[in-house]
Amino acid sequence: MKYAPSLPPDNDNVTREHPLKDFLLLLAGLAALALLVFFLLGLLVDAVVDRMGPETEASLTRIIAARAEPPPSGKDGERVARLQRLVESLRSCAGFTGPATVRLTDSAVPNAMVVPGGTIYVFSGLLTQVQSENGLAFVLAHELAHLAHRDHLRALGRGVVLYGLAALIGGDGSALAGVLAPVQQLGTTSYSRARESAADALALQVLACRYGHVGGATEFFEALRARDEDALPGSHYFMSHPAMGARIDAIHVAARKAGYTTGAVLPLIR
Repeated sequence: MKYAPSLPPDNDNVTREHPLKDFLLLLAGLAALALLVFFLLGLLVDAVVDRMGPETEASLTRIIAARAEPPPSGKDGERVARLQRLVESLRSCAGFTGPATVRLTDSAVPNAMVVPGGTIYVFSGLLTQVQSENGLAFVLAHELAHLAHRDHLRALGRGVVLYGLAALIGGDGSALAGVLAPVQQLGTTSYSRARESAADALALQVLACRYGHVGGATEFFEALRARDEDALPGSHYFMSHPAMGARIDAIHVAARKAGYTTGAVLPLIR
């Protein structure tokens, strides 16, 4: 029998699978692992924040506080002063004694946000959307609730975890963190919505405590309802805030359960 040389039918060193499939499976596995680790470390962050003493929180706040800026003058200065007085009038009802410094940002976006260090940024667009002091007070009380719940520290801790994971996996955390950010967002949307709902609940209590009723509580959200309804159906499930319609309904339900009444609202001095 004559020998005929030939290659073996199979090569153990070469996969039969398409290399793109292997890459996608590897990428999906990495994303799932990163999401799981991020979730577990996020729980650890919550545990640390919940057990943090007032002295530790105060020291951390001083370290991460935003750089001091000269107070604005003219009309903006008057606006900031009024906003600060309103925040101060809500403190005792919110049970918050830490720093809460208001800063006004010139932006058409109707929003307010709190950052680590106890700074509440109020976007000027917010002042065009609310029609009463009560409506504005609810938004500011919502931000105070985030401070009282230490949500700004939880967000900071999760940010540190994200960049730490990125640095551990890829060495240079800046580039990989951008890749992992969508994974982190999907993993924390429901968590963030729960925090927003908790802040709404406390803000409702603060409004009832401050004014004796909850008139104006949904004023800001009613103004944004049309914008939310223009979004794609179900898109709010991928947002950090609950849908406006659901948020308004939840506030009304909470008010009825607590026996809160509505009353006349105070005019807003712009």
